[in-house]
Amino acid sequence: MGQAKINQRAAFTPQLVEKWEADDCVHFAVGLARLTGWILHVDWWTSSSERAEKIPPDRLAPLRVYVADNHDRIFDVRGIRSIVEFNKNVVMKLVLNAGPGKGVLTRYYSETSLSLLPLRVKPDEFQINAAIAAISANPYYLAAIPLRKQPCIPAHQAARFTYGHCVPFAEAMRQLTGLQSVALLAVRLSPHFGATQLGEGGYFHSVVEHPDGMVEDCWGKASPREVASRFGVVEFKTSGEDQRLIVEKLQRNSADLYVAALNEAKELILEHRPLDRSG
Repeated sequence: MGQAKINQRAAFTPQLVEKWEADDCVHFAVGLARLTGWILHVDWWTSSSERAEKIPPDRLAPLRVYVADNHDRIFDVRGIRSIVEFNKNVVMKLVLNAGPGKGVLTRYYSETSLSLLPLRVKPDEFQINAAIAAISANPYYLAAIPLRKQPCIPAHQAARFTYGHCVPFAEAMRQLTGLQSVALLAVRLSPHFGATQLGEGGYFHSVVEHPDGMVEDCWGKASPREVASRFGVVEFKTSGEDQRLIVEKLQRNSADLYVAALNEAKELILEHRPLDRSG
């Protein structure tokens, strides 16, 4: 079955879409996150020129709440799209009505933290359950969403240990399983990811290697190419030596933060991943 046919059969009624969009898709997104285990996101409109991480939520205006995977797919009331398509066809239209501003900030959240945000509409359990019922009644939509690999670390935690804390996660895996931790170094990026910021030597992520050639990070076991593709990397190499040097640098420059992240990663791994130590 072609992708266009799948999208057509997976579409929700205009009445449902209009209802969900009136609430910035809060209830749809929370319901879908519960059903799939993928990541809750909010796109915010900001009028501040400060660095994005320094702007508190109460100085941002919500544009859209949605669910995304750990790659480039967005699961929205208007369909399943790549992030490029979603930004072009959904977010940019919302920006046109958002008033003066500096740009769009995307942040990810747990369901608990989402409920504490200054959203226009607070999550309501009745509306969330109604959304879950509507989504569950649309098997084509759910079938088009990839399943998370088991066992699952909560998505907001996995996202956190993807962006900024993958080094201590890989080291926690190494210490608990005996698998070799390595750095992934980009040799060539996809044209769509030309603005991606890389570390020294092209560093972009850390994983552990399994004897069968697969690798593992906070999202589970996958091929090295699959992991690299999440970052827009089409050609790469692995390096245990680079991983060791990165760990040593973190231990020198931010020892307390590194140890805290390492211990948190161990707790998550022990809670959510069976350890057989055989890889």
